[in-house]
Order: sequence, then C-alpha cells, then structure tokens
Amino acid sequence: HLAHASRGTPRIAKKLLRRVRDFAQIHNNNHATLSVAQQTLSFLGIDEKGLSQVDRSLLHHIYTTYNGGPVGIETLAAIVSEDKATLEDAYEPFLIRQGLLEKTPRGRRIPPAMLRHVAYMLYGQSYIGT
Repeated sequence: HLAHASRGTPRIAKKLLRRVRDFAQIHNNNHATLSVAQQTLSFLGIDEKGLSQVDRSLLHHIYTTYNGGPVGIETLAAIVSEDKATLEDAYEPFLIRQGLLEKTPRGRRIPPAMLRHVAYMLYGQSYIGT
C-alpha cells in the first residue's frame, strides 16, 4: 500500500513511512502493522489505488464539468486551488502513468477508454454517456 501510494518517489515514500510511524506511536503502542498503514493512508485521504484527494478532485472535475475533457491546465489549477507547476510536476505524472489522464493539444482529458473505469473509481457506478 505504501509503495503504491508513494507514486514511485522515494521522498514521498519516506514521508508516508514517517506518518505511519507517527500514527503507530499514537494509536498502536509503537507497532506499525498493515492495518495501521491502511488507517494512516485513509486519514491522509489516500485511497487503495494511491490517489490523493487532489487526484480525485481533478478527475471528478474533468469527468463531471468537462465531460471527460479536454480542459486547460490553468483552468484545472484554478479549480483545485493548486499552482499550475505543482499539477504538472506532482499530480499529472502519476495520473498519466496510471492511464487516468492524458495530455492533448487542446488540454488534459480522461482517455475515452478509461471513462467507465474513472466513473466506477470515483462514484461506484458505470459511465452514462454525455
């Protein structure tokens, strides 16, 4: 769980491991277990797929407001109250590697083949055409 949530970035992995340690010290008598790690990720808003609250918010807005996209990066940055550079450096690479987002000349979009999957991940339902 921690490895997936770290997005393949050692700095993030180290940060998450410290949070699990902190959580274990407070809630489990200094014993870090799988359950404590899962509780920590849940507390931090990271789901079982490794998606953060910002990731889910980006996908939600692209899916609902823009019918899957495309939408410009500046617009997305304004919607989720993040800097454009932060979106490009911290969030986009992971979403692109997961196949949940793609860059096009017209903006960012959820790949058409992934619309149903994203709808199920976010809402627990199938995509209903737009």
